[in-house]
Amino acid sequence: MTASIPPPLACLPQWYAVTPVRRGDPGFGGRLPDGRVLPYADGRVKTPEERTGSPDLEDMMRVAYPRGPARAVTDPRDEPGRARVEPLFDATYGDHRGPLPIRRVRLGGGWVRVHPKIAPALERVAARLATLAQRSQPVADAILHPAGGYNSRTIAGTGRTSAHAWGIAIDIDPRVSDYWKWQKGRPTWRSRIPQAVIDAFESEGFIWGGRWYHFDTMHFEYRPELLDASCRPSS
Repeated sequence: MTASIPPPLACLPQWYAVTPVRRGDPGFGGRLPDGRVLPYADGRVKTPEERTGSPDLEDMMRVAYPRGPARAVTDPRDEPGRARVEPLFDATYGDHRGPLPIRRVRLGGGWVRVHPKIAPALERVAARLATLAQRSQPVADAILHPAGGYNSRTIAGTGRTSAHAWGIAIDIDPRVSDYWKWQKGRPTWRSRIPQAVIDAFESEGFIWGGRWYHFDTMHFEYRPELLDASCRPSS
């Protein structure tokens, strides 16, 4: 019996410049526009750190992204969205090492620069939050001074490319945010971000860094595949 394309791979073309292909039986991969084929599952047994540091397409989709009320993250394996297959993002948004097309979007009390492909989604988030901020001071405070969007850089302390380098991530006001590296010792999860802010971003395909064990509560990143039920692994 010929195996069918795994659901996480089958759904990726909705969001990324990739085409599912067979790589042997039952192997699969994703073909980029330049002809390269990325393995869906590279066959390596990996630690959680290795799945983040050198992921295949399956690793990128492996950890389910939770929605609903914000809650403490205590399991170091809970890092949904922190695994990114860089060639896939380069093929979709442009080479992170070179200049990219950028649009400015008004968010709360400031402007953020993002990739044009995600600007419409962010504009919808911004409009929803602007309405909420009129009757909620915590929401208004969270978006008063957004910390930025596009920034061609690596993740601090690593050689991995930041999502900001593709213009698909934004940081809201750090004065009401929490970051695991601001603590000493083992991370102890905390968040001051209003649930309404989280819900507004997630409703438009942005994941929240507060869902990570290594939390970064100011961080929102456009990853619609992780919020699409059809992309989840079948087991």
